Amino acid sequence: MIRLPRRSFHRTAAPLVLAILLAVTLAGCVTPAQETAANAQQDRQACAAMGASYGSSAHTQCMLQQQQRRDHEHLLFMEQARIAQEMARNAQEMREAR
Repeated sequence: MIRLPRRSFHRTAAPLVLAILLAVTLAGCVTPAQETAANAQQDRQACAAMGASYGSSAHTQCMLQQQQRRDHEHLLFMEQARIAQEMARNAQEMREAR
């Protein structure tokens, strides 16, 4: 069996891993309009389940809270992605320093 040096393997595998990640990401794509419509429908269902009738001030307040919740979740996701990216960059720098 032929063994490739570790550095060579990582350089060869990286484009393949990137291509797989890109394919998986694109497979689940929806348009922004579709996502907005789906989110609005979920919010209306959640508010109706809590007893807020459409057009009432309670419904309006509920819809605002649902949007705030979604915005907060998005911010948390983005922060986690930033941290993961920073950790990966630090790990790469440590590998290169060796």
